[in-house]
Amino acid sequence: MSKTAFSPANILLPRECGLTKWAVVACDQYTSQPEYWERVDKYVGDAPSTLRLILPESKLESDNVDQEIEKINHTMEQYLADGRLQELEDAMLLLERKLSNGKTRLGLLGKLDLEQYSYEKGSGTPIRATEGTVLSRIPPRMKVRRNAPIELPHVMLLIDDPDKTVIEPLTAAADTMEKLYDFDLMQNGGHIRGYKLSDKQVDAVAKEEMSGVYMTSLMERGGRIAAHLLSKKQAEKVEDQLAALGDPQRFAETYHAEGKPVLVYAMGDGNHSLATAKACWEELKPTLSPEEQLTHPARYALVELVNLYDDSLEFEAIHRVLFGVEPKKLM
Repeated sequence: MSKTAFSPANILLPRECGLTKWAVVACDQYTSQPEYWERVDKYVGDAPSTLRLILPESKLESDNVDQEIEKINHTMEQYLADGRLQELEDAMLLLERKLSNGKTRLGLLGKLDLEQYSYEKGSGTPIRATEGTVLSRIPPRMKVRRNAPIELPHVMLLIDDPDKTVIEPLTAAADTMEKLYDFDLMQNGGHIRGYKLSDKQVDAVAKEEMSGVYMTSLMERGGRIAAHLLSKKQAEKVEDQLAALGDPQRFAETYHAEGKPVLVYAMGDGNHSLATAKACWEELKPTLSPEEQLTHPARYALVELVNLYDDSLEFEAIHRVLFGVEPKKLM
């Protein structure tokens, strides 16, 4: 895809393992709760699990962090060598996540071109941060990512699509898809389901290269999540719709921003995770030829795209109290 920064990706799925023990919380949750990780570790035991592929943020500053990272990289290599992971090429996925409050959040999974992203303040790239990036948080995370042969993403990007033209229309065919997996998540994490196209649907789009199903980790009390396959034709339609959101004239009229650089993707969560991916790419890029820079996997990051107008997203005010001020002067 050349029209947008978001495109299909090669995605890995676990196979021949207990999925309840495989799926764990995103790595930056429960940072100040080591007892949570102790419970998970006891439950997982020696079973294959993403617990062995992540470094919780609570361990980033530990004395043996280098040994922990080395162990994680070795486990990744071992899982790959053992055929524990199957690759789905050129895939874009639709997610339906049932939250603990009963609402459903839709997401679209694919890869993001880091060449079109910057976390620098005042940048004019199509992908930008929505909060200040703490630069001191990046180097420890780079140590985790630098030599890792695979990526476990924790990034949510927001698009401003009030007419719901990109993600929401894809749910129309979800009910006709065959269920692929259905299991409970650990630590009261809810339930997860995955679906694939029926034989009839596969036949109908056989010449269009079917995409795959993606497994993602959910946080505690995270509800239910379902993943659906997209055909190449559906992915191309998404590309066109995203390109429309990035139209300069639309941007200028919608935001009264004549002459300002277009913003299509805004960081929703995982700000420092994406910033780390960018930093690692910038570090690696000078060692590659111009041809290699075009297709190298490190140029991209796997992300979930979510509509700012998704019914599940709730924005609450942050209230602040000021003391020792003159009210009228302040107002």
